[in-house]
Amino acid sequence: MAGEMVFTVSGPVATAAQPIGLAEAGLRERQHLQEWVIAHPQVIGEDVKIVTAEFGRWTDASGGLERDRLDLLGLDSTGQLVVVELKRDRAPDTVDMQALKYAALVSRFTRDHLAQAHAQFLTARRGEPVDPDTALAELEQWASITDEGLQQPRLVLMASQFPKTVTATVVFLNQVGLDVRLLAFQAYRTTNDVLVTVSQHYPPPEVQDFVLSPELTQARQERGERQTKQRDVSAVTRLLEADLLEPGERLEFKPPSAVLQATVEPWIQAQPNRRYAIWQADPTKPLVWEADGQSYSPTGLTRHILGDAADRTSQVQGPAYWINSDGHTLVELARSVPAGQDVPAQLHLDKLNPTLRTVFDAVDAAITNLGTDVTRRSRIKGFKYYAQRKLVDLQIHNDHLSVYIRGLDAHAPGLPAIIVGGTHLYSHAQVRPLADLTSLKPLLKQAYRRASA
Repeated sequence: MAGEMVFTVSGPVATAAQPIGLAEAGLRERQHLQEWVIAHPQVIGEDVKIVTAEFGRWTDASGGLERDRLDLLGLDSTGQLVVVELKRDRAPDTVDMQALKYAALVSRFTRDHLAQAHAQFLTARRGEPVDPDTALAELEQWASITDEGLQQPRLVLMASQFPKTVTATVVFLNQVGLDVRLLAFQAYRTTNDVLVTVSQHYPPPEVQDFVLSPELTQARQERGERQTKQRDVSAVTRLLEADLLEPGERLEFKPPSAVLQATVEPWIQAQPNRRYAIWQADPTKPLVWEADGQSYSPTGLTRHILGDAADRTSQVQGPAYWINSDGHTLVELARSVPAGQDVPAQLHLDKLNPTLRTVFDAVDAAITNLGTDVTRRSRIKGFKYYAQRKLVDLQIHNDHLSVYIRGLDAHAPGLPAIIVGGTHLYSHAQVRPLADLTSLKPLLKQAYRRASA
């Protein structure tokens, strides 16, 4: 790059490296440059996952196949597609138009197209068949895939140099709201090796928020906020559906970065209950912060803590900051079980001794007989009962049943002794002898009336 100097050093001796082209170094575009980017996708963005390479299965208006091949297609953590065009040497004057054509073709992708393309890519890379469903699941673990993200790809052009006409075109495209970046690389020959440096040519990283159009900057921010909310909802939904956390379970705030952890630690130690939140079965605000007793989404509470403790207000993936007693983050827990997975009911029923089985049958009948619309599902940690919305969670223990009754305030006066915990959103009843059913039935009827209202 212009103005860049690279040295190899040995003590007080510094030896200038010689700038060379990739062709001079015997390096090729597809076999080398493309493979570097696949192995190190952070080159084109810190949060990019490679979807496919050398993709050329485009269909034209007549149904025939186009011959053009897209070098690389990525997916960033906000769910936006990234079209990558690579040139081994100086970019031609038409590289910007070529990339725009690929972006237009990619913008017609559906989730099925994406799954097929990624499956073919993974099959070729891993040497064993990968089906589209598995490929799509891997992509969805990386980002929430939406129509907006698929229809509005961003572009990355990478070459050793760019003509002024290309740079001018990219400046204009950014000003009118299209996200296009230019990355420049330079190879150097040293005594023993060939080195390659990569830097962002446009927009300049340190001033990109000032040179980009206000519309593009705002769109990026709004898209990031929407994707953060979607990731929160996705993780929480999976956790609730799979019963991977029990209501009342305590979670600990732990930033994934050791540096950030050290920054917030003094603030947390000043009031130790700032470190903890209690899980509750609320799909939008499942965390009750011990510091103030208020309910939050994982990302909302994380941003609140980081804002006060570290003066940071940037977008974060909140579920990645909260761990259970085993040290697993909410993200890891959500990914461990596919959403909506049922298990055979017999797996739970086999845990019951003869006495408790009698109690279970009575409780199960009391719930299902509340109305003809009541249904039961067998999930990872127990049974779920639904009317118009979720009614009861039932979990089996060695000597009792835990019945979590939705919509019944655990702090309401006059509740029977079988209520041992809960929040304003649910009550936790422990049922042991059959006689406890006398206290349980009125509570179930009350919850059913509210659920059906």
